[in-house]
Amino acid sequence: MYKINVIIIEDEFLALKRLESMVARIECLTLSGSYEDLIHAKEALESGNVNLMISNIQAPGSDTLTFLRSISNPPFVIFVTDHREFAVDGYELDVVDYILKPLLTPERFEKAISKVRNLIISQQQKQLNQILKFKDGHKSIFINSDHIFYIKAMGDYAQIITKDENHTVSTTLKDLEKRLNENRFIRIHKSHIVNVNQIKSVEAIQVSLKNNFKLDIGLKYRANLYSIMGL
Repeated sequence: MYKINVIIIEDEFLALKRLESMVARIECLTLSGSYEDLIHAKEALESGNVNLMISNIQAPGSDTLTFLRSISNPPFVIFVTDHREFAVDGYELDVVDYILKPLLTPERFEKAISKVRNLIISQQQKQLNQILKFKDGHKSIFINSDHIFYIKAMGDYAQIITKDENHTVSTTLKDLEKRLNENRFIRIHKSHIVNVNQIKSVEAIQVSLKNNFKLDIGLKYRANLYSIMGL
């Protein structure tokens, strides 16, 4: 199941504990941190690792709406607040939901989380046929990520093995890993990333791909691979 990384920004202690309790009850949510003001939450938000921010719209420390407008990749947002007058501004920022505290119930909270989950699923569907673009001298190479079997590290270069041909591109495996859909591609070795949809079988120390290639599994990557493959 896809895990949604959540942070909570709430300066009222009882309200914070109530939200933490609601988050803990929903299996797909992982609480990454709780903060009493935006200043202390900024580092987490700017890291790009937060999928959902649940916040009091007037949390101390900064203007929440202004800050959300300033970051390049803002998380989904659910506002839980007493301040009805900010609802219009919130919706202009594509805030997923806006819950007034007197109306906050577990059922209402789960409804808001369902909206977030559906948006994430929609994003994932759009990424399924992700097209990767690389420069090769004066020309550009376009590779459909769905056609990739695996990617091999070659120092400052990477070799991309696809259904039709192989491409050597000027990028590191680490940089490629950031660009790829994390639910489709997994690092199984310091030198290899594989497309999980192209895995035919998994043995103790190797994976077999649908093109009959066999790749070693690095010890530090084994547990994550087994978890993703349900082993």
